[in-house]
Amino acid sequence: MSVQIPCDFAPFVKRLVDSRRFLSEEDVVAEGLRMLRASETLKSEVEKGFDELDRGLGSDADSVFRRLNDHFHRPS
Repeated sequence: MSVQIPCDFAPFVKRLVDSRRFLSEEDVVAEGLRMLRASETLKSEVEKGFDELDRGLGSDADSVFRRLNDHFHRPS
């Protein structure tokens, strides 16, 4: 697959490669795609969480904080 870097991104990509942050333009694009995939995954998980809350599957804040407190203050 071949992609064209839009003109308004070209200087930014060039700076990243010139500063040796990335070895090539392809590496910059690959990192951007990894970040986009992570963002889409997070968005999907958040939507699932809201759907669960809408179905009444959530926990009240007091019980969540109680469980967290118990977990982190449990004797070793």
